[in-house]
Amino acid sequence: MFAEGTNQMSLESVDEARTEELRQIEREKREQRRLARERGEIPALRARRRAANPSGPGVAVTTPDAAPAPLVLPARLVTILDRVGEEAGVADMFHDVLMRAGNLRDPMECVANVVRESISAAFPALVALAHLADLTTAGMAVFSDDESLRAEAILTDRLPAPPVAPAKADSWQLLLEAHEAGTRAVLSKEAWRRVVHTLPLAVVDDLIDSGKLDARADPASWPDRNDRSRYVTARVSPGALDASDVRALAWTSELRRRAVVEGAEVLPIDGRHDEWSLRAALLAGDVNALDKVGPLDETQFPSDLSRLVHSLQAVRRGAAVGPELGHEPGLFFLLEDCLPHDRLVSGSSKFHYWAGTRRLYRLLDEAHWFMAAEPDIAPDVLRGVVEQATALRNEKEGAAAGKADREARAVLAYVYFLTARPGDRDRLDRAVGLLEEVLMRGTRRRGGVDPKARRRMIWLSELLQALRQKSRPHDVLNPYLALSVEHGSSEWRHGWRNLRGQVPADQLEYINNAKDRIQRREMASRLGRDVEILYELPLDERFLWIPRAHSPVLQPQIRPMERRTEPSTSDERNWTASEAARDIISRSSNTRQDY
Repeated sequence: MFAEGTNQMSLESVDEARTEELRQIEREKREQRRLARERGEIPALRARRRAANPSGPGVAVTTPDAAPAPLVLPARLVTILDRVGEEAGVADMFHDVLMRAGNLRDPMECVANVVRESISAAFPALVALAHLADLTTAGMAVFSDDESLRAEAILTDRLPAPPVAPAKADSWQLLLEAHEAGTRAVLSKEAWRRVVHTLPLAVVDDLIDSGKLDARADPASWPDRNDRSRYVTARVSPGALDASDVRALAWTSELRRRAVVEGAEVLPIDGRHDEWSLRAALLAGDVNALDKVGPLDETQFPSDLSRLVHSLQAVRRGAAVGPELGHEPGLFFLLEDCLPHDRLVSGSSKFHYWAGTRRLYRLLDEAHWFMAAEPDIAPDVLRGVVEQATALRNEKEGAAAGKADREARAVLAYVYFLTARPGDRDRLDRAVGLLEEVLMRGTRRRGGVDPKARRRMIWLSELLQALRQKSRPHDVLNPYLALSVEHGSSEWRHGWRNLRGQVPADQLEYINNAKDRIQRREMASRLGRDVEILYELPLDERFLWIPRAHSPVLQPQIRPMERRTEPSTSDERNWTASEAARDIISRSSNTRQDY
């Protein structure tokens, strides 16, 4: 009786921690039973005899002298049970229940219950489901018809489409939705929400990486504002996150990116630039940050930022600006600061036309200062103006090329008049011709310029032609420029005072004449009279402005969060199937009488 009680305990459900201990006990009992069979003390497993049951159906024999009544199973079931026992490491796993079941009212139901409980305790859920499905097919009523259909669908991976509006979201519904998510990915927002909040996070990341789960699921609209919904939102539609969500996720790189975009200060980490502090420094015009990063390795910064840093460092060393950078307006201000100060700007990219024109007017401003303060040096500076203007001359199509060409012509004509000697009509004619060549092209439709720019050039041409009739240039074509201020600037008095303290005595007349002409012009304007026409430069001041464009390298768009989980394991990928299998086994157990 003691041995029989111990055998019965080994068939009960035990937790996984005691499985090995129970297996060792089973091995010892198996050896004892083998010896007993050799001595003839107990019958063989497949003995074909039954014990009478005088107590009535469903009641075991209780008399002390009653012999065990073994249950004889069909060979197919015996084969499956033997195979299950071998896989469990317990060859006679079901020996005891078969030996006693013959005395019961419904022996097959008893065996089915014990087999189900033993297999579910000894194997993982999916393996147990497969064994129980095999037994059901072989004739042991472990599963109902509905349970058998679901088990077959799980084991063959031929799952139907999930109901759109399920009465309840049980493990079967979740399995169908998870399978749909991984195959056709046609799910409602609510179904996606269940999948995301129930599946292991590594499997959710797999769905995102494969493109099955994307922004169409709209996780930002879900009512659950927890870490998982924020994480999934960060991976599929990060732009929907506000600052509090980003902080809750401890998403440091996105916090620093947003600071860069907003123009806030982003400090280096431990004294070294990361990608965001470097971007912030470059956006602030700190080209010296390029020297601080030093030689780059391939992993220090993103590839696009590394290429930009390499290119800017090369330009600072004197290399030419390549076409890729030369057509990126958001980088013009950085490229200009990287160019050597005294270098002629020559090229055919948008940057070269823009930066060359800006350098042209800086040289012209310097020439005006030298004409007033150090007239002996002025001719050398003016030659630099002519050299830069000549480099900008072109016949190419395109807005930047055309504007640079017109500004260069206007400045050349201006310089020719400033430097012409009395009676030097050839030089004066050449200056007027520079403007007339553009005007002869007509309007923009005929290859010329737009009406506004055309009117400006007509005024300048008429002014130069009027001065040419005198066979000598005007001493000061534009008094504002002569005082080293912009045309029409209200700061001309400050420029005049500044020059008055720097120019030699014999040049005071030059700057005073410029001051007097501005005062007469302002007086005429107040009295409503015609004002003196001046040689206004530049023709298009907006062309000289720093482009208000964003570089995608310096101010990148928000990028989805990188995956934070390890690659999913087989157990994680099979989690929904395992849960559905457990529920099938558990439901079948609840619908039958316990042994």
